[in-house]
Amino acid sequence: MKNNILDYELAEEILQKIKEKGIIKEIESLGKTEHGLLIRHYVVGTGNEDIVITGATHGSEIITTDFVIRLMKNISIKKEQWEDILKNFKIHFIPILNPEGYLITTLAIRKLIPKDMPQVEAEKICKRYYNLYKQDDTEEIAQQLEEHEEFKGLKRHQEMFKGIDYNIIPDKYKSIRDSLKEIFDKYPDLPRWCLHTWSANGNGIDIQANCKYNPKISQILQNESIFMNSLRHNNINISHPGPINCPFDKEKGFKTENETEAISNLLETLNKQGKLFAYINYHSTGGFVFQRPPIVPDELSIFQDEILKKEIKNNMFAKLYSNKTYKNIGIDENGNDKKQMSRYIIKTQSSNATSSNDIFRIMYPIDLLIELSGMGGNPIGPYGDIKGNYTNAIKSNLEAIKDTLKLAGIIKMISESTYKFIDKFKDKENYSKVIEIQDMIFDEFIKRKKQLEINLDCDEESQYCR
Repeated sequence: MKNNILDYELAEEILQKIKEKGIIKEIESLGKTEHGLLIRHYVVGTGNEDIVITGATHGSEIITTDFVIRLMKNISIKKEQWEDILKNFKIHFIPILNPEGYLITTLAIRKLIPKDMPQVEAEKICKRYYNLYKQDDTEEIAQQLEEHEEFKGLKRHQEMFKGIDYNIIPDKYKSIRDSLKEIFDKYPDLPRWCLHTWSANGNGIDIQANCKYNPKISQILQNESIFMNSLRHNNINISHPGPINCPFDKEKGFKTENETEAISNLLETLNKQGKLFAYINYHSTGGFVFQRPPIVPDELSIFQDEILKKEIKNNMFAKLYSNKTYKNIGIDENGNDKKQMSRYIIKTQSSNATSSNDIFRIMYPIDLLIELSGMGGNPIGPYGDIKGNYTNAIKSNLEAIKDTLKLAGIIKMISESTYKFIDKFKDKENYSKVIEIQDMIFDEFIKRKKQLEINLDCDEESQYCR
């Protein structure tokens, strides 16, 4: 059995087959990347409100494209199960928002894990990578690496990809290869074997960080050198183009990258038309749902009441989504249901707006950022446990998105009623209290929903069931 890691060209082939089924249609692309790759755009549904779903904002987060493609296949094959949703919504899919980064990452992976490598062998490599990635996040290992010449400037997870550099990129994508060569020639401090974690585009710009409100921009303009905080990546300088987190190329001045502009234009157009219902963007690792709009930058004028409305709506939708997620299944030694114990955590902390998605969450109606896999280690760590982590992540998130869209209209009404109640609440600035109220309302909704489902099942089975 072949392994289930999708490289760029394989993903394109599968998307073509989905399109040929005729349920999901490919429409005009959102544009091209600077190096000429299409940012493909697919739609399904006839509803008056639009949902936008994206994968691979970061090129190395390959499980996100895997998931979005599986979601598209699920709709194509089981359209009858999605009928009500597709009557209410038009769903936009951008499976690979950052095709250059996805291409670079998956070409590097293919040198380590060829397409025809059996699943069991690929899984072993991914598990080893995951373990090294975790070790690279410990102080003890970081110190050992500093003391060994063979690892100088490298991390153990990077060393696994030793010898894999920009020369792997074929002539078909020569423009991208030349761009990477220029980056590595210009910035010798970059770890040589880092293509597998190329979250950025072919220019070395991270399209999530490519936001004019990102405070790192002013630090970079003041000639500060900023390195990644995590031990596993603290050999990566983000003050210049590279694999992760660089917001712009200081030598060229700030500009919005084609990929950032593409998703921004789509969301803005749908919002101006009054059609945008929600933006659901998938990222790869953590098993979290990020939902709270950040602190509004001074340059944006948005009333606090509008932010409160968004906070309530986003949080209610995050609760609904999280309610169907799980990282584990079965019963533990104490008789507890592992599904219930391993729901995705909803992130409610306050933060400053630094990324493009932070701004989207401030500007647009509903915005959930979902970290798919409970198992870390981009790009291949999530594939290190297929039966457990991978299967649970894919399956539970398919259930979660379907349930969320099925109940979206009801949750929207509940959110609006909740806002009217909380708006009169004296302590509405106390977010933990606001969350407490929402928890009570949501729990009551779930309780009644379950009771209704039981009664409906009974009605179908027997008139005496009640």
